[in-house]
Parts: sequence; structure tokens; C-alpha cells
Amino acid sequence: MTDGESSNNSKPPHKAYKITNIKTYVPLILDLTTQNYEPWSALFKAHCIAYDVLDHIDDTYDAPNQPSTDPEWEKLDSMVLLWLFGSISQNLITAAYSKPPTARKIWLNLHSLFYDNKEATAMQLETEL
Repeated sequence: MTDGESSNNSKPPHKAYKITNIKTYVPLILDLTTQNYEPWSALFKAHCIAYDVLDHIDDTYDAPNQPSTDPEWEKLDSMVLLWLFGSISQNLITAAYSKPPTARKIWLNLHSLFYDNKEATAMQLETEL
């Protein structure tokens, strides 16, 4: 096999790696004070669909229950995690963080902060005012 043949057989990098600034694609910053979860989540999910990484935030692959052993999947999950952290406020990073951090866990925690915990969110907003 020649060098040219081996490079033709190599797999091109995943298209998600081409994203250097998530704010170009998801221009909203998710924050409790702006209550913009619906438009933010729709933009973020559309971005994940377009870049073939939706399985990192939906229930296609349940990372908390089945830890991945695929290094490529783990790298992509870290990429999606960075996108999440790059598109939410610092307060939400702290509030949504969990160990070990996976994109799915953070996505679910964010949803929970805005929907499952309305009373606590209201109390936090009152406290901040």
C-alpha cells in the first residue's frame, strides 16, 4: 500500500470539529434572568442536528447509565459540552454542573432548572432582586 492509498482510506474529521465559536451559531446566552430557554434550546438542538451530534444531548445514547468506551464519541461529547458551557451564563454553568460532566447530563440539568424547578427558580430570582 502506498502513502496515497492509506490517506485515501483515512476517515475525514467529524464536521463538529469545524466549529470554533458556538456563539456564531447559537447567538443567545442562556440565563435564568432572561428566561430564554425555549429559543436557546431550539437553536442549540438545531445546531446539534446539523452537525450530527444530537445523540449527545437526547436519549439516543444514555451516557450516565452506559459510559462510552469509544474515544471518538467521548471527544465529540466533550465538544458538545464545550458548546453548552460557551452558550450559557456563568451562574448556569455552576448550577447545571455535575460530575462527571457529560453533554447529556448538563442538557438535562439545564432543562430541569427551567422546567422541573420553577418554584426554586422563582425564589432565586427574587433573591437576586
